[in-house]
Amino acid sequence: MLSYFLISRFGRCSGMSFIDSTEISACHNRRIWSHKVMAVFAARGKTRVDWFYGFKLYLIINDQRELMSVKIVAR
Repeated sequence: MLSYFLISRFGRCSGMSFIDSTEISACHNRRIWSHKVMAVFAARGKTRVDWFYGFKLYLIINDQRELMSVKIVAR
């Protein structure tokens, strides 16, 4: 259901695009070894500030603030 909503909100490429990423933490860094819920999918990753355990969300938007692409990656 969320996929259909996002696809309906996608805009068209207008020549200029911007990309941004953010972390989606699955648990606190101290609890990585005991965390079992997302153990198959989640991974350790690094942002500019600190390490995290979870996923990374990438968004690409055009210059008219319309969503062009969404990707969730286990890093």
